[in-house]
Amino acid sequence: MTRWLPALVVAAVVTALLVTLGTDISDVARYFVYVGLAVVLPGTLVYRALRRDPHSLVEDLAFGTAIGLVLETAARPAPWAWPILAVILLRRHLRTPHYPQRPPVAWSWAVAGVALGFVGYLGWAFLRVNPPVPVERPVDYMIDQLNLLAIAGDLRHHATLAVPELGAEALPYHWFAYAHLAAAGRLTGVDLPVLWFRLDLPALAVLAVALLAVAAWRVTGRMWTGPVAATLMYLVGEAVLPGRAPAFFGSITAYYSWSSRSVLYASALSMPLIAVLAQVLRQRHTTRTWLLLALLAAGVAGAKSTVLPVALAGLVCAGPRRAWRPFALLAAVLGLAMLFLYGGEGGGLIIRPFGIMADFARGRPLVMFAGLGAYAIAMGFRLAGALCVREWGPVERFLAGAALAGFAATVLIWHNSWGQHFFAIAGFPFGVILSAAGLHRIPVPGLVGACCVSIVAWNVAIPPPRLAIYGVYFFAALVLAVALATREVRAALVVVLFAGSAGLPYDAVHHANLGTAYHVRVTPDQAAGARWLRAHSTPDEYVATNVHRVGSGTQAEQSLAYWISAFSERRVLLGSWGYSPESNAIQAAGGGVGPALTYWDPARLQANDLAIYEPTPARLRWLWDQRVRWILVDRAQGRESPRLADQTSLVWSAGAIWIYRISGPCR
Repeated sequence: MTRWLPALVVAAVVTALLVTLGTDISDVARYFVYVGLAVVLPGTLVYRALRRDPHSLVEDLAFGTAIGLVLETAARPAPWAWPILAVILLRRHLRTPHYPQRPPVAWSWAVAGVALGFVGYLGWAFLRVNPPVPVERPVDYMIDQLNLLAIAGDLRHHATLAVPELGAEALPYHWFAYAHLAAAGRLTGVDLPVLWFRLDLPALAVLAVALLAVAAWRVTGRMWTGPVAATLMYLVGEAVLPGRAPAFFGSITAYYSWSSRSVLYASALSMPLIAVLAQVLRQRHTTRTWLLLALLAAGVAGAKSTVLPVALAGLVCAGPRRAWRPFALLAAVLGLAMLFLYGGEGGGLIIRPFGIMADFARGRPLVMFAGLGAYAIAMGFRLAGALCVREWGPVERFLAGAALAGFAATVLIWHNSWGQHFFAIAGFPFGVILSAAGLHRIPVPGLVGACCVSIVAWNVAIPPPRLAIYGVYFFAALVLAVALATREVRAALVVVLFAGSAGLPYDAVHHANLGTAYHVRVTPDQAAGARWLRAHSTPDEYVATNVHRVGSGTQAEQSLAYWISAFSERRVLLGSWGYSPESNAIQAAGGGVGPALTYWDPARLQANDLAIYEPTPARLRWLWDQRVRWILVDRAQGRESPRLADQTSLVWSAGAIWIYRISGPCR
């Protein structure tokens, strides 16, 4: 019982957090029963059937859960069937094998502590400020959240993914994280916004911490590198004065861990991939290992498009003698993913060296080089442990190559929505495992020194944006001075590694939910109207609307209003177009920042809007031919023609939201 206590405490704390935030306990129970029976159990059986030798129970459960997530996506047409089939076919693996490794209780408590710290950050920075549905007051949702929720809603009802606000237009995208949410919603009956804004994120956070801890243990062969690597990844921020750095620094965990669900999902799947690749590079594999590697590579390819490229770069650094076969396998999986998942498109990525610094360098070489140095300090301090690694074999070169490739791609590639940062995030797990391998013990003076520099970071402000670059150098000098004052190499390394410890708490307190700078305000009436549509329409019935832009705040001109498809789980004929392949292509060609402001087919947009503002039988018949059966009007965006009610049926209204039904083709 003692060895299970840390896991039970984590489960109890997460449950208490969710209930405190108003989550129905029955929803919590249904979701965790689903994860246990439809993901963890069958995934663990498949992992036991494919792995080379048993290692530890925690490895079987953690890596098995990752396998379960991959197979859950593969079984989308019949999500209820694959767990039953797995249990029937692999029932002999239900028996717990003899495990040669059993982590001490202290190790389990350390991993549990990291998991709870990470969940605490997510709870304060995201969960507490994002109710699943606006009921009593308007809520400012970050724009990306509603777009991604709409994608999950689309996958819940359709076999192939489309841009939710552009009818049936195909969306080449890394959608596996959202398919997981769709499957959970279908089988549990839990409301999709509850899954999105409450249940899924803390569960993924705990899983990611456990997976990294186990992967680091397996890759390095030393148990305690696991909690250290997990701490560096999920509790320590960048070596900057928190909240003061220029935008180009980005981050690894702060902001990105909650703003893009695919980041955390892909990070989780990356950990067993790294561990299996390390086994292959050390030539400790069987035929089943290759099947396991192919399965994990396929899952990672669909989870985030940036992971396999950095892994391939790492294999190049490992050397051809041992790496050519895993390189060929991963390259083949990536090629298939580019063809079938991404449609051969680049997603708006273009080669543009140092593009992340264009907003402040403005062609000045000295400022650009100063920015590069500051970027290396900010991101590199947590990876300094790699300098203390004594033996550099193929695995160590693989880890270092993948981490460096992630940063190189971020610096050399440009994306109109700053998507190049995802390469650095994809490579970071490789780097923290290597860095943790260089830290053999944690002296107390080092922890004291790290606390001191964190206190300074919390309280010292540097005026942004340009002076913040030099503030990084000031902070680095302070860190190095404190490190040298410890007079011991390992203590000094601890100060450097944990110098950014104030980053995540500062972000949660001062920048929860990214403030309101990139948000759309959703009123209770808007949410209620969208949810009424969900209850009274079918997934094959499209919605026409006059809502194309955010309509408030500094992003008022941008076409990023996804609340209709997010809360209705219905496709909109022509709503917002900012997050679409065409928008990315237009901005990439023109070197612009952000989404395209104008729609590329003005005749189609005019036909959509005229059917609302100047309806005629012919215009409404055009909507009908486009599979539109409902018209949602937000009068804050423009008032519909009085003639619309004469030619359709008004079925619901509240405040500025009016919903009409087209009963048949108008003659």
